[in-house]
Amino acid sequence: MSVTTLTADMETYSDIVQVEDFDSQQERELILRCQERETAAMGTLVVQYQHWVYNIAYGILGHHEDAQDIAQDAFLSVWQNIGQFKFRSRFSTWLYQIVKNKCYNLIDQRKRRKTDPMEIDDSQPWVPLDTVTPEQEAIRTEQSEILHTALSKLKDSYRTILILRELRELSYEEIAEVLNCTLGRVKSRLHEARKALRDELERIDW
Repeated sequence: MSVTTLTADMETYSDIVQVEDFDSQQERELILRCQERETAAMGTLVVQYQHWVYNIAYGILGHHEDAQDIAQDAFLSVWQNIGQFKFRSRFSTWLYQIVKNKCYNLIDQRKRRKTDPMEIDDSQPWVPLDTVTPEQEAIRTEQSEILHTALSKLKDSYRTILILRELRELSYEEIAEVLNCTLGRVKSRLHEARKALRDELERIDW
C-alpha cells in the first residue's frame, strides 16, 4: 500500500474533519479486517484518525510539514504492523505510542545533526488572518516568532498540551485521549504549561 493510497490528499491533511466515531465493536471489526490485509478497512481507519494523528505530531514537533510527514509514516507503520495489535489496550493508545516514538526519533536525529528541531511554522499563525497593513503584518509575524521561540524552550509535555489546546483547540476530553491521561491531569498540566509559557514570555520581554 502506498502513502498516497493511505493518506489521500495530504495537502489538506490538518483540515479534514473526523468522521463519526466508531463504537468499540465496530472498531474491533475494522482492525480485524485490516489484519486480514483489507486495504479498504485501512483506508477507513486513516480517515477516522488522520486529524487526530496530525494533532499529536504537531503538538510534539510544532511544525506543519513535519507533522504531515510523521502522520504518513505512522499510518504506514500501522499497516505494516497491524497484525501485532492484540487488543490488550485501546487502538488509539497503541497508535499514540507509534506517533510519539516517530516524533521523538525525528527530534533525536536532528539533535545528532546539531540542528534545531523546532522551526518557525509560518503556515500556522497564532493570530487570525485578515486584511492588515504591512506594518501590522510585521508585528504579527514578530509576535508569532516570539511565541514559537518561547514554546521551543518549554519541556515537551508543556509544549504539546499548549499546542493541542490553544492552537489546535482540542477539547479537554480529546486531549485526555491523545495523552492517555485523566481530565484532571489535563487541566493541571495545562495550568502548569500556561504558567511556564508566561514565564518564558516575560524573560524575552513580551
